[in-house]
Amino acid sequence: MRSLCRIFLIIQLFCISPGTAAQAQVRSKIRIATASPSLSYLPIYTAVKKGFFAKRGFDVEMIQMSASLTAPALLNRAVDYTTIPSTIATAAARGAPAKVIFFASVKLQHMLVSRPEIAAVNDLAGKRIVAAGFGNLTSYEVQFLIDRYRLGPNTTLVSAPSSTDRLIALQKGLAEAAIIAAPADLKGEEMGLKRLLHMGTILQIPQAGLAATDEKLKTKRGEVIEVLKASIEGLEYTLSDREDNSAIIAKWMALNASQGVRAYDSVKDTFSRNGIPTDEQSKAYIAMLAATAGVSPDLKPEMIFDFSLAAAAAKELAAKR
Repeated sequence: MRSLCRIFLIIQLFCISPGTAAQAQVRSKIRIATASPSLSYLPIYTAVKKGFFAKRGFDVEMIQMSASLTAPALLNRAVDYTTIPSTIATAAARGAPAKVIFFASVKLQHMLVSRPEIAAVNDLAGKRIVAAGFGNLTSYEVQFLIDRYRLGPNTTLVSAPSSTDRLIALQKGLAEAAIIAAPADLKGEEMGLKRLLHMGTILQIPQAGLAATDEKLKTKRGEVIEVLKASIEGLEYTLSDREDNSAIIAKWMALNASQGVRAYDSVKDTFSRNGIPTDEQSKAYIAMLAATAGVSPDLKPEMIFDFSLAAAAAKELAAKR
């Protein structure tokens, strides 16, 4: 009887169809730390939603957390990757064993929104501009505007934490302009405010991407390359399908269909083509870190960046086409 049972089990194993065998494969769990929903990492979000990670055997868990927690979480292996590069780059500049390995967006997705009576950026001389705080990216943008447009020392930076808070400050006349993250600028228009300047047209600073530990890059190179392939496919899909990505944005950001299209059109040109920034974009990123995080302006890119695996992933994808 036992012999017959063994024979029956062997027959069952050989009769499993290829499709059933594939379904039986154990998926590899990866955890990606993210900030609050942001279009700056839309291609990675899209790659998850469209199954580009799943087809490579990854079960992705996107874990939302405060930006300040991402470096400890990554370095302590609580997460595998993060879409928030700034804290990792800052830690890496100070010797932490981690690198930024991919950028989804390489131009800012922020909008300078103003009260309706402001006709041009130059009209903000001596006025109040709202940022998310002091010593961060948005305050850096305000200082850049003051310097570029010679707005003068009487132009004041006002702090309000969220884009919604900043819009309310404008509506109530507590300030004349604010730096607003897409797609909240569309909400500003509904409030009677004006989209004055797309910051990405004057500041090509990479904004979101992927970072990982040096240990991960050394010991799990194959995994990292597959993760990067999925992310690059996410970039390609984001750039090629306006209708579907607009619908993804609308659902993700609680917008109507028309706003989803406008949001997509607003950020499409901010995305990288292959996850690798230009030298000028890398320099702009380091300059921003020097101003906001106190790292050396002479910091060598290889201290915080390693795009070699992104290049390898892009090359492997191209070879299969």
